[in-house]
Amino acid sequence: MRSLRDRLAGQDVVIQGLASKTGRNQLAAMQAQGTRVVAGVSGRQGGTEVEGLPIYSTMEEACRATGATVALLLVPAEHVRSAALKAFAAGVELLVVLAEGVPVMDALAVAEAAGDALVVGPNSPGVIVPGLAKLGFMPSGVLKPGPVGLVSRSGTLSYEVSLHLAQRSVGVSTWIGIGGDLTPFLPMPRAAELVTADPRTELLVLVGEVGGTGEEAVAQAIADGRLNVPVHALIVGRSAGGDEPLGHAGAVMLGGAGGYDAKVQRLREAGVTVHGTPWELAEAVAAQVTRHEERPAQTAGTVS
Repeated sequence: MRSLRDRLAGQDVVIQGLASKTGRNQLAAMQAQGTRVVAGVSGRQGGTEVEGLPIYSTMEEACRATGATVALLLVPAEHVRSAALKAFAAGVELLVVLAEGVPVMDALAVAEAAGDALVVGPNSPGVIVPGLAKLGFMPSGVLKPGPVGLVSRSGTLSYEVSLHLAQRSVGVSTWIGIGGDLTPFLPMPRAAELVTADPRTELLVLVGEVGGTGEEAVAQAIADGRLNVPVHALIVGRSAGGDEPLGHAGAVMLGGAGGYDAKVQRLREAGVTVHGTPWELAEAVAAQVTRHEERPAQTAGTVS
C-alpha cells in the first residue's frame, strides 16, 4: 500500500472554499507546512484571486488548468455530496472533507462514487505530514517531523496528544484525522495502514472513542499481520452508556456494540498498550521512541 506521504509528495492541491473566511485563514498555515496550493474553487467568485492564487468557477476548470489531483473541501455539510462528486469527475484522487454532520445518505453516495480515490472525513480536522503537506485545520505549530504516526477519530483529543508528544520532543510522521461522523469514508484500519506504510513511522498512536467498531478492526488488522509497528492507544468514553450520541455522531453504542471495555479488551489482546490519559500515553511513547533511537545500530550478522 502507498503511504499517505507518497500520495502527497510533490502534489498540487485545489481548495474548494478557498475564498471563504476559513479558507483564507487556513491558507498560510497549510502553505507553511509545504502544501502546494495552486488554486481555489468558488461558483460565485470565479475569476478572482486569493493571495495571488486563481479562483475557478468549477472543480473541472481548476483541475484542468492546474493538473491537480488532490483537493480539500471547505464547504458546508449540505454541499459535500455535490462538491465531492464534481471532484471525482474532475480526476481528484485524494479528497479531504472537513464538514461535520454530512447526511448519512450523502456520505454513502460519496463513498460509492469515490472508486479508487482516497477520501478522508467527514468531520475531520484534516491530514498532515509535517514539513511536506497539510490539508485541514489541525494545529501544526508544535509539530515537527518524527517517528510517530497518529490516527484519530477525535480532533480535539488528538490535539492534546500531539501537544504532549511535542512537549517531550517527539515528532510525527503522519497524522490522519478520520473524523467522528457515523459513516467515515476512511476506515480506521486502512488509515493505520496508510500511516505505517511510511518507513519513517516506527510507532503508531490511536486516538479512539466509544461507538462503532473501528478500533476493534484495527486490533484484527494487527492480529492478521497487516500492522507491524508497536501500537499505543487512548480510548475515551469509559463512563458512557446508552444509545445516544456523545458529541460525535459516531460515538454511539447501538445495541451495546462499540463499548469501552470491549474496545480496550480487543486492543490489549492484539498487543496494543492502552492508556488512560493523553499525558500517560505521551510519556510511554516518548520512552519507547527514545529507547529505539538510543539503541546501538546492529552490525552485519548481529541477531537481535
